[in-house]
Amino acid sequence: YGLLAPWLGFYWDDWPYVWLLHFFGPSEFFAAQRPFRPLLGPIYAATTTLLGGNPLIWQLAGLAARVFLSLELWYVLRLVWPSQRWNLIWVVLLFTVYPGYQQQWVAFTHINQEFIPLIWLIASFGITAWAIRYTRHQRSLTILALILQALGLFATEYFFGLEILRFFFIVAILAETMTTWKDVLKKAGLYWLPYLGVWTLNALWTYAYHLSAAYKSYGIHILSGSSLSPLAIGNEILNTLSLSGFMSWLSAFNIFSPIDGTLTQALSLLIFLFSAFIVFILMQFIHNDDRKMDQGQVKSDTWSLWAMAMGLIAIFAGRLPSWAAGLPLKLEFDYDRFMVSIMLGASMFIVGLATYILKNGKRKLVILSLLIGLSTAYQFNAANTFRRDWDNQRAFFWQLIWRMPSLKKGTALLTYELPLKYVSDMQITAPINWIYAPTMTDRELPYLLIYIKSRFNSSVLPSLQPNTPIQAQYRTAHFDGSTSNSVTIYKDADGCLRALDSVYGNSETVPGASYFLLNAIPLSNLDQIQAGAPQPTPDRTLFGSEPAHDWCYFYEKAELARQQFDWEQVVKLYDQARKNGFSASVPAENLPFIEGLATPGQTDAALELTARTLKAQKELCAAALTLWDPVSQTSPTLDMSEVNAHIRRAGCKRH
Repeated sequence: YGLLAPWLGFYWDDWPYVWLLHFFGPSEFFAAQRPFRPLLGPIYAATTTLLGGNPLIWQLAGLAARVFLSLELWYVLRLVWPSQRWNLIWVVLLFTVYPGYQQQWVAFTHINQEFIPLIWLIASFGITAWAIRYTRHQRSLTILALILQALGLFATEYFFGLEILRFFFIVAILAETMTTWKDVLKKAGLYWLPYLGVWTLNALWTYAYHLSAAYKSYGIHILSGSSLSPLAIGNEILNTLSLSGFMSWLSAFNIFSPIDGTLTQALSLLIFLFSAFIVFILMQFIHNDDRKMDQGQVKSDTWSLWAMAMGLIAIFAGRLPSWAAGLPLKLEFDYDRFMVSIMLGASMFIVGLATYILKNGKRKLVILSLLIGLSTAYQFNAANTFRRDWDNQRAFFWQLIWRMPSLKKGTALLTYELPLKYVSDMQITAPINWIYAPTMTDRELPYLLIYIKSRFNSSVLPSLQPNTPIQAQYRTAHFDGSTSNSVTIYKDADGCLRALDSVYGNSETVPGASYFLLNAIPLSNLDQIQAGAPQPTPDRTLFGSEPAHDWCYFYEKAELARQQFDWEQVVKLYDQARKNGFSASVPAENLPFIEGLATPGQTDAALELTARTLKAQKELCAAALTLWDPVSQTSPTLDMSEVNAHIRRAGCKRH
């Protein structure tokens, strides 16, 4: 988890939170969390006061939290099953690298939202187990366990269902010394009764708060008839067990599919081999040591049934909150965040199943070592995708700065979607405001980025008609704008950022684009871009130093010059780009340079570039024809028959 920490940053809800911290301070989290999870506010305020807003510090804190969580779980499980050291180490190792959960690097959000509450809840389990097993200071320890239980459950609903594990942990401890199940269950119920009371209060409070006017997030869907039908429940059980108990582990094999010989894959292979080997040696040594201590196979056979049963219970208990909210369980961002409450159950289940089928022999040792090695490499692969996305985020922001040195307040940036994996529109809104409004002090948000894909026909973006109000509540800030004060942008994975409009970036320049994006192009008002303003200097810690000037720099600056009809500057930028060995990332990026060359009269160069562009992407024929028409009107000496001949030879026809 920590190998790539220096090259990782902020993702998903990290951005809005760190933006709030920077501009309004830690106390802002009390109000910011009130409509969602009000008791998370104090946690965020405390951790941000301590750790600040540096992404590296949060990545290291996430690593420390994950290590502590695993060590804590190891201690608690050992209190419950002291004779199962070997099997419990397997559970903890698999829990630590569980491949179904891949959001370790959304550190700012998940340390506060999940790791800290889970640490509290597991600590509460441990204190309960200690009090029962050693019987000293039971009353004081029970009070402490109840406080930690309340902290873990009331802060977030993620771990609501896991409380049931406490009861079964108590049963497992009592079953060691009591002979009849009736007595075990009766005494376990008495021990669990105070915790059941807190659990019930938590359920009532959560239900009441979700129905209150203060709550502004996911509703409770579990009470709908369709959710409780036998078919829906059966489908949910099969899907949850399949994804968390089996498919999540099998997904780790994807690190070698396909085999492409990249550096990432080579590093993954080394990590896999090293991890599997170290685990194999360590676990073989521990197993041999346990044999000397006469920890027999009979106990492991019994424990395997316990582990499978409790693993299944924990899987479905962990799924309960997200299912109640009507949210799907998937092995993909960002739905895999729900696996954080399932990974303990999934780890117990798979170790129990392996023990039941393979016993405690060599096959189990080899298979689980390989599974841990694969999962470790898989998590490294996942970390590398976050590293790439951080690089892509920074590249996007710098291209935005180059193309739009300043924006008028109240500007909404419209796009269908951006090729950024771990952030979306509302989250990217925070750094955009950080760049263009670095000294804001009020709650009126100057800028907003909108994904038409997800916001169209909503309260944020009711329609794509001119003068339609755009309004959005952004935690404790508010944006108030209009579709007529928007700029439509477009970026594919391989190309540079483009500001579209009806003249220079019309629908002909983005063939194959979404219907929604094309409908937003007529709204794009490039007057919102203040072309003559000085370029902002964003925070280097977050946005990095200005990168070396590659093709996209010259393209963005050429588009900016084109917007000001500075054709001399466009040609100058084209010459500089060629001199440095750069060429268009995608063919459409040649269009401003074609017009720039043609307007001052460099017709031959413009025609040659037109031919190369159309050869690379014939779908730009209409855009090329539209581009040359105004050039012919401003250049009376231009021979349009020659232009049309060049375009026809490229396979285009003038309609």
